[in-house]
Amino acid sequence: MAPTYLLVAFFSLWLLIITILLIRSLIHYNRLTANVSQKDLVSALNHLISVSSQNTDDLKSTSEKLSQEITQNKSHLQRLGFKRYNPFTDTGGDQSFSVALLDENGNGLMISSLHSRENTRLYAKKVENGKVNTQALSKEEQIVINEALK
Repeated sequence: MAPTYLLVAFFSLWLLIITILLIRSLIHYNRLTANVSQKDLVSALNHLISVSSQNTDDLKSTSEKLSQEITQNKSHLQRLGFKRYNPFTDTGGDQSFSVALLDENGNGLMISSLHSRENTRLYAKKVENGKVNTQALSKEEQIVINEALK
């Protein structure tokens, strides 16, 4: 009798293992064929291949758009230099300032405000490749451009 119980226990355990494996396989198969009209393996594989090629096309498109955005981003103002200073001896405090707003290539503008007791003057200068070619720069303005180019 003991061998019969052992044999029944063995086959019960074997049946339980096979049932678990079958259930796992059916769940996996249902996931594979979830978005397919015909529930066969060939249709599921064809669907996966088409989705994979669509994903590849989407990745290429996204990569191209990203490289365009990176190229365009180089022309946006993204570098900043700023300095407050006192250019005149008759005024107190650092009321004057210079600011440089440049893109990645060093192009942009320099704005300087010089404050004295009588008035405040604003100056704007065009910066190309980190240099102002049309006007002279003060030492503070040159410091601001160098700070922005760092």
